[in-house]
Amino acid sequence: MKVLIQNNLSKKVLIWYDKNKRDLPWRKSKKNLDPYQTWISEIMLQQTTVEAVIPFFHKFINKWPTINKLSESKVEDVMDAWSGLGYYSRAKNMHKTAKIIKKHHNNQIPDEYEELIKLPGIGPYTAGAILTIAFNKKASVIDSNIERIILRVFGIKEPKEKVKKEIIKISEDLCPKKGSGDYVQAMMDLGSAICKAKNPLCDSCPIQKFCFSYAKGLTDSIPAKKMTKPKKIREANLFWMVSNQNRVFLQRRPLKGLLPGMLEFPSSEWINKNENISNEINFPIKGQWEPIKGKVVHIFSHFQLVLRIYMCRDINEKDLKGIWKREKYIPDLELPSLMKKVYKHVFSNIKK
Repeated sequence: MKVLIQNNLSKKVLIWYDKNKRDLPWRKSKKNLDPYQTWISEIMLQQTTVEAVIPFFHKFINKWPTINKLSESKVEDVMDAWSGLGYYSRAKNMHKTAKIIKKHHNNQIPDEYEELIKLPGIGPYTAGAILTIAFNKKASVIDSNIERIILRVFGIKEPKEKVKKEIIKISEDLCPKKGSGDYVQAMMDLGSAICKAKNPLCDSCPIQKFCFSYAKGLTDSIPAKKMTKPKKIREANLFWMVSNQNRVFLQRRPLKGLLPGMLEFPSSEWINKNENISNEINFPIKGQWEPIKGKVVHIFSHFQLVLRIYMCRDINEKDLKGIWKREKYIPDLELPSLMKKVYKHVFSNIKK
């Protein structure tokens, strides 16, 4: 009986998908399917919405249309192209993986789970997604949309963190041997369009009759809400330096840590708020430093950063080793979101 329900559920989902699937640039016909594009899209989609990813995907694929091209690129260029997507370790790992695939897999994405899972940045979910979507192999794939559907259909009231093994087992059982790629993408679309986190459209759901949560009126309480801790606050001083040639100073961040390899306006160390630190500011160069009104606040995944900005003009460019750019060209640079906030804040204040 259980197998019959699983088969009927997957059939219903696939029928719905044929009529309602999203038109996405990385979704190709089986004839034109490119595992490389599947891989790139899945990495970009980690913790990022489809709408946000689409323009980045087009730009990335146009610049590096193959694994070979990507493997020959500079990591700094890849990081710059990633600017605005966040979670920058994804881009760094992607660059590493491209080099490994070129060297050990003849520029071909592996089609075995054991090989995929060895690659930097590819975990169980991404490996399963590549196997099902790119190679049409049966595997367990659990993104936030699929996870939510499973929890609701089976009426699992426990927090998802406590039932990971159960969710994985159900995911494996539900995935059909034939059409696994379409099924996985159908579940993703169903979760995004119908079985939404808030205000799910249950009356339009093709698998409503299989859903325990719908039958028992539990869709609003499943998945169980996780208690979130308030984010820690870090503080720093940022230094906006303008040369006697009216150019602004930037530098590259280290390849390790937050925003690896990205361009930045230099700052002091990001210190946890309320730590016993000196009020004295260690400016990077001598000069007439002036505070810029207001603060810049940026939210990272685990903390909130608050920046106070200080400006110094008429600096000799030979006194600092880095990158000097005219103010009008800064908006055209591939900067992380934090640094975009900084220049917008500075521009809006110094022009008043």
